[in-house]
Order: sequence, then C-alpha cells, then structure tokens
Amino acid sequence: MSWTVIEIDGSGRVTVRSGGTLTGEAMAEPEPEPKPKTEPKIVTWRRCVRILPQESGKQLFYLKWHPSGNIPQHWYPLEAQSQPIETIQQLPEGQEP
Repeated sequence: MSWTVIEIDGSGRVTVRSGGTLTGEAMAEPEPEPKPKTEPKIVTWRRCVRILPQESGKQLFYLKWHPSGNIPQHWYPLEAQSQPIETIQQLPEGQEP
C-alpha cells in the first residue's frame, strides 16, 4: 500500500507527493512539470533620420531603424503626419525590421 498527498496552495497550484509502499518497494518518481514557454519580449523599432549639424543644407538624408530605447546621437525618430509612411514596428526580441 502506498500513500499520496495532494496540496493546493492559495494560487491554485496543485502539488502531488507520493510515498513508497508499506512493503518497502519504492514508487516511481513523478515526472517534473514542463516549464511554461515564455513569450518573447516585444521591442518597438522607430524609423529615424540622421541629421548632422554640418549637413543641414543638404537634400540627402539617411534613414535607418533603431530600437526606441537605443537611438544614437544625431538620429531623430520620424513622425508620420501627412504622408503614409511606416515609422513604428513592434517585433519580438531578436528580430530586426
């Protein structure tokens, strides 16, 4: 004969423990619960334009995507006002536009 204890905590998590038999035979170990898959962190990318002080009169600008929290100096995020241009993308961490 073997014994089993089932515990339920306040969050609803169920824990099952069981012991060996009265005759001394060992019970098989329960398999560990699989770890839940974690969702990748979403990173917001902004389309930016580079504007250097010495290039203010030129008609040529450089566009590049940068993560919102890591925009380098002299790069400025674009805001779509009158033209339909994609200026923001949200992608899983590790992917780039």
